[in-house]
Amino acid sequence: MRIRTLLAGVTMGAALVAGGITAPAQAASETAMTTAASDSATASGQTVVVAEAGWTNALRAGDPVRDTYYSTGSVLWRTSSAGQPLHYYSKKVNRYGSTWYQLDSPQWGWIYCGNVAAPC
Repeated sequence: MRIRTLLAGVTMGAALVAGGITAPAQAASETAMTTAASDSATASGQTVVVAEAGWTNALRAGDPVRDTYYSTGSVLWRTSSAGQPLHYYSKKVNRYGSTWYQLDSPQWGWIYCGNVAAPC
């Protein structure tokens, strides 16, 4: 009975891969592996990487966007106005428990979650 179940699972998996469809569990697993591989701190348990992307807005003008996901990072640029649209492509929790969003629009950098409308 186990062999039939295993064979059915393998057959379905092969059909999905051959059809170009990625199963949701497989996609989540691959994303997690890619993200973990791209961040060496994750392996040591210092940070948590969340693979997500979306749009948010700046809460105030002049909030810093930094070169790292720590408050000690250099300021690369500052938000121009309250409500400024910001696109992020990842979210990280550093070893102090602070959540940061990695932006790619209008410019690249890291912004603290308390400075944007997206949830902490």
